[in-house]
Amino acid sequence: MDFISIIHVTLAVTATLSGAIVLARRKGDVLHTRLGKLFIACMVLVNITAFALWPKYGFTFFQPLALWNLVWVLLGYYYATKKPNKNWLINHYYFMSYAYVGVLAAALARIPLSFGFLPNEAAFISIAVVFGVSTYIIEKQGKRLRVIGI
Repeated sequence: MDFISIIHVTLAVTATLSGAIVLARRKGDVLHTRLGKLFIACMVLVNITAFALWPKYGFTFFQPLALWNLVWVLLGYYYATKKPNKNWLINHYYFMSYAYVGVLAAALARIPLSFGFLPNEAAFISIAVVFGVSTYIIEKQGKRLRVIGI
């Protein structure tokens, strides 16, 4: 594995772990903020290194997903720090949740592809399943947040 791949994987693992802790813990405290910033930094760099891997692996469906994910991470950060409107928390929740889902979906698709376990079609299916299940969970939680007036 080359240096950029090692950096990419290390950042992705760190983002996955820090994101899981942020999602599982109480929101708004100092640890949430610090781990959230770690998650954001890792995600920005993971998405950038995805493009640095382009010459090695060629263009794949992961590059457009990386660009999309980068936008979601940056928007989630924007809503948390700027609080531009009364719905900033809901927006932050959705953007960060889907950014986390993006890193999970990429890992679940990329790891089997890297080791030759799955054909490309199966990677698309695994991404669709992850997004489908996650969307159900995220939307259910989002409705709950709106009901309690957050």
